[in-house]
Formats: sequence, C-alpha cells, structure tokens
Amino acid sequence: MKTYIKGIIAVCSAIILSSCTLELQEPYNFKPENTFGDPFANMTAWEYIQSRTTTDIIDDQNRKLLNGEELDFMIAAIKHVGYEDLYAQTSAKRTFFLLNNNAFTGGNRDRDIIRAVTGVTQGPTARVNPDTLMASITEPTQINRLKAILKYHILEEDVAQVPKITIFDKDFLFNTLLPVMNIDAATGEPIGLSSERAPMALRRDIEWRMEANNLSAPLIESAVQNGFNERIRSHNYVLSNGVGHYLNDTVRYQPFPLYDNFSVD
Repeated sequence: MKTYIKGIIAVCSAIILSSCTLELQEPYNFKPENTFGDPFANMTAWEYIQSRTTTDIIDDQNRKLLNGEELDFMIAAIKHVGYEDLYAQTSAKRTFFLLNNNAFTGGNRDRDIIRAVTGVTQGPTARVNPDTLMASITEPTQINRLKAILKYHILEEDVAQVPKITIFDKDFLFNTLLPVMNIDAATGEPIGLSSERAPMALRRDIEWRMEANNLSAPLIESAVQNGFNERIRSHNYVLSNGVGHYLNDTVRYQPFPLYDNFSVD
C-alpha cells in the first residue's frame, strides 16, 4: 500500500513540475458567432412595417392569402388614411402597436378592424388585395373610425417591459395619440374631442409577458370590459423612433364608433 501511495505522489509531482515549465498561452479574444443586438434599430416604425409583408403567389386578380402574423393590412390602412408620417417621424420616441393581419380579420367579432370599420367580416382564409380592400373604405365616418383605431395604438412615449414597467402585475397608464371623446352626461352622445389623450394600461407578469388594458386596470368600463383586454403577442422590437409590440387584436379606451363624426387629425 505504501508503495502504491508513493507512486501516486510521484506521478502528481511530475505533472505539477511539468506544468510549471509550460509557456504562457497567447491572449485570445473570443468573438461569438451570434450577436444579440437590435436588428431593426436603424429602421423607423414605418420602414419596419413595410418590410413585413406576406410571401405568397398572387392570383390573376392581384390577390393573395395573407399570413396572419404579417402586416399587409396595416400597411394598406396607414397609406389609405395618410398616416405614414406618424410612423416615420423621428422627433419623438414612441410605442407602436403592430396590428397584424389577424387583428383585421376573423370570425364575426367587432374587434376585428375590417368588421369594426365596415360592418363586413373579412375571413382570414380568403384571398385578398389589402390595398383594394382599404380603397373601398370611403365613407367619412369609416375613415374617422379607422384613424381613431390607429391613433389609439400609438403611445406618446416608448415603453418596453423595463424600465418603465417597474413592478410585476401592476398596471401603468400611458397616453396614446387619440384624444378622449367628451360625452354628454344627459344623452350619452359624443359632443367633441377633449384636450386629454386616451390612456392605455400596460402590465407585465412574472414571466415578463405584457398585457394591454387588463380587466383590473384603473380605466373606464369600456376599456376593461371582459374580452377587450389583450396579451401582447411579441415584444420589444427596438426601432430608430421607438419600440414596437405585436397585437393579434385591438384594444380600446372608448368605443371607436364614438369618433365617426369627429376627425382625430
């Protein structure tokens, strides 16, 4: 046994002595293959939105089957109401809610934008030309309503999950670009635009998922009615003029038909 232990000690000693004679390794700067920067940081919201179109074969009527996650309808809607500058401006950092194609189409629900504006449901599996469809929206009341929807989905400041949402499961209020509608207390009818901006409530949970207008948020009833809250689909697209978050459905403060006879420009 003593001979065995002595042998082990001798081997270890030899390793230690030999390691002391090794030359120092040259410094090596590790360069990771993957980078985790912000790939759209040099694009404005408008440039980014225009890049998110469906790749599909176009039929002889210039229609295609839209990918629900892309932004074909939003591009057409922004162009139709002339709001390109709202998404292209660089004077302020804002939050842009990216309303995907699913937010415009669906199953007979008034939250689907096309149905909310026109009263007609656009099925998600129908082939369509978004520009042609938006061009059919010509009534001033419809234009006003579409503008109100788009303006409510832009916040005056850029809001990611941090640092402005500092606490889990707490609602934080942020102003949108949409004016609040004044309502006649006696008749319940809209009487004009307020100087105040319609707020939106944002929160994040312990898993960092974000939600808009949670049912417990300190907002008026029409904003937090059951079914009008929405989990943000994907978060924190850093853009040169703010941040973008995808939504699969709209949210609201007041019902958008209140804006039919009032221009929000």
